Amino acid sequence: MPRSVRGLVDPSQPSAEPFRSLRLALELRRESRKGNLLIFTSSQPGEGKSTIASNYSVVASLNQQRLLLVDADLRHPVLHEIFGVPRSPGLVEVLAGEHDLQDCTHRIRSLGHLELLTAGRAVTGIGDLMSSERMRTLLAAATKAFDTVVLDTPPVLAVADAAGLAAGAGGDVALVVDHTTRRRSVARTLRELDVLGANVLGLVVNHEGELSRYGYS
Repeated sequence: MPRSVRGLVDPSQPSAEPFRSLRLALELRRESRKGNLLIFTSSQPGEGKSTIASNYSVVASLNQQRLLLVDADLRHPVLHEIFGVPRSPGLVEVLAGEHDLQDCTHRIRSLGHLELLTAGRAVTGIGDLMSSERMRTLLAAATKAFDTVVLDTPPVLAVADAAGLAAGAGGDVALVVDHTTRRRSVARTLRELDVLGANVLGLVVNHEGELSRYGYS
């Protein structure tokens, strides 16, 4: 496994069990899902969405033929740090037409069939880029090439990127909520996603860095 500066679960250890439960819960909701694009977001920064998305992808890739994890949080990307790979080239360079998707993904060889597309170089006009036709075209191609595509996106209440992606890309949303998050923030986030027609599968509760629950309760 590549060197990680943040905690990835070991799939052979008990710490991976909550993510297996999350994978199973999402699989059992297939009748409610739009397709094979799964978007992880949160209400506010610091709720652990990137860690949850990464560890979910690690565990889910063991049972998937091909899983692509994309760092779509271009404002504060961290997946390159979590997996210990270069940030660039990545998503930005693919959207700019400078590289093809297959040339920028990192195969995480010891983790099943997981491939990672990092954020790429820093750019301006991120909101326009995330809602662009190029982004929709890329996601359409990725969902055809991979069995599952997982996006790590910015917090909904911080910027409009995540809500726009959820609505425009036609993906399913897993909302990561820290155990200290105010119910008012969660309710506001769900309202914003609902207005845009996003398909929210449920809440993923993060308790002090550890996945503790999935559902609506």
